[in-house]
Amino acid sequence: MGAIDNVKEVAKLVKELGNMELYRQILDLQGEIMELTQANRELRENMQKLEDKLSQVEKMTFRSPFYYTEGDDVPYCQRCWEVHKKAVHFPTPVPTNSGPMYTCPECNFRIYHPRKKPGQQRAINSPP
Repeated sequence: MGAIDNVKEVAKLVKELGNMELYRQILDLQGEIMELTQANRELRENMQKLEDKLSQVEKMTFRSPFYYTEGDDVPYCQRCWEVHKKAVHFPTPVPTNSGPMYTCPECNFRIYHPRKKPGQQRAINSPP
């Protein structure tokens, strides 16, 4: 039997005994227990979200010029990740003369990922 069920049982007995002041106090106590139960549930949900986010942080790795997670070969936006810790996949790149261009759907950060030539940089960033 949970705390709320116990309070309901006590309230029922007190009501049968006719002590209305004690009955009202027990009903107030029941309301407080319900509020605490709801607050506890919300805290547990927030804790789970934070644990999930921490797990995401631990899985994210940087392979220039992109962030990746293990088992996922679709790159994440480095700007969204580094500034907001928000994991946003880049959609399919658009081909350009400079190489494939990735544009973040969240922050519009653009990055060109040219085909690597000997002695050449791997990526050229452009601001949104």
